[in-house]
Amino acid sequence: MQNRVRELRKEYGLRQEELAGKLNVSQQTISRIEKGGNSLAPEILADLSRFFRVSVDYILCLSDQRRTYELAVNFNETVEENYKLCELYGRLDKAKRKLVMELMEEFIKGSA
Repeated sequence: MQNRVRELRKEYGLRQEELAGKLNVSQQTISRIEKGGNSLAPEILADLSRFFRVSVDYILCLSDQRRTYELAVNFNETVEENYKLCELYGRLDKAKRKLVMELMEEFIKGSA
């Protein structure tokens, strides 16, 4: 656990004090967590998971899978949706593909 929290903090380019401020805990708490010196309160574990967008299991070194369940579900849904879009797009003739692209560009301009 200590290595994962330190690893994630460094990946985010944060000092212990900065992470502590974001989680509303003391710098000493972050230091103890990174050294494995105290048990990790469930609230802090949940906060770390949300902040770093990784699974609790990843923080606890029970898994090497970083994604949270929610992110994994969203990712899989997006992949399925993209696959279906590509499949449908592939069935169109050249003129309709061009029209679809133009419409998508207009939708994006309209939402900006």
